[in-house]
Amino acid sequence: MKSENLSNILKSSGFKNIELDNIIESKHILKRSGGNFRQYLFSFYDQRNVEWSLRPDLTLSSVIKFIGTKDQKKTKWSYSGEAYRKQNKNNKSPIIKQTGFEIFGSNTKEKDDYEILKTSINIFKKSKFKKCELNLSNIEIFHVLVNKLTSLPLRWREKIKRHYSREVYFDQLLKKLSDNKDINPKIVEQDKAKAERLRKKDPSKMYSGRSLKEILERFDLKNYQDPRNLSNKNSVKIIKDYLKISCPIEKAPKVLNDFFKKNNLNIFISSDYFPINKNNNKNIKVIFNTNINRTVSYYTGMTFNIEVKTNGKKEVFLSGGRFDNLIKDLGNKKDLNAVGAAINRSIL
Repeated sequence: MKSENLSNILKSSGFKNIELDNIIESKHILKRSGGNFRQYLFSFYDQRNVEWSLRPDLTLSSVIKFIGTKDQKKTKWSYSGEAYRKQNKNNKSPIIKQTGFEIFGSNTKEKDDYEILKTSINIFKKSKFKKCELNLSNIEIFHVLVNKLTSLPLRWREKIKRHYSREVYFDQLLKKLSDNKDINPKIVEQDKAKAERLRKKDPSKMYSGRSLKEILERFDLKNYQDPRNLSNKNSVKIIKDYLKISCPIEKAPKVLNDFFKKNNLNIFISSDYFPINKNNNKNIKVIFNTNINRTVSYYTGMTFNIEVKTNGKKEVFLSGGRFDNLIKDLGNKKDLNAVGAAINRSIL
């Protein structure tokens, strides 16, 4: 697909083309992605000892630019450029070529989610590819599912949701909940005895930046008020089984509702929940898939990707989703919803 054809599609859909900054303050990246993302950054310090990074993600850069405008109204932007990440098993090159398009101030969720999907489909239809799979999901369902698993300690439910995008660490969390093999009962009893001795000391005394009172409250939460136990094993199985669900989009509400009923979870998905609810194009197979776009930490709702075959294997042609917390997280004074997508220009 020629760049001018792509630009014309986005322009005709009302997206204004903008230029993004090549570098952004590292604190913005690490605030959203955590320290585990630092290993992928190309970063440096300026004369004031402020750390900057080549942009590793165009959406982060676009949100920071949008906040700088101080505009709170609905805004549709598109942009093209390169993101820069040190190589790992998922990216063969440190340069990722993308074109993105986003709706900021997206307060009509259903309408705007559908607009992003429709624009994405139009872009695919104008590409060199003839067939694709559109995988569609919604991370809200996963969060509701985890919240309903009340046999899990609350702090662990929050951990599971927070670290959903870190697949390796996420799997380690589930393993810990499944077998408790990392807990040594003998050491736990020794720690409980030590805690009882510490209760006799001044609770305001500081240890490594925390008061004794805070340390003991955390200890009591983990060992008495909200402990892990082997009954968590069934909840872990439910999570793992959920992440295996994949079916044609028109069957998704029934498949999900049957799954929730089987596991005694009070969750219901309506027939019109998804912005696309049927397969009506022979060249585009629409699949509900619970396990997509896992590496993007800021998605909050609908998420999707379009996969195509190139050189005999599947590649992501385009991916996107809703990110309703990111704008405020990066410094905007008010909550402002957003949804968008990015095209992988490397395979065009």
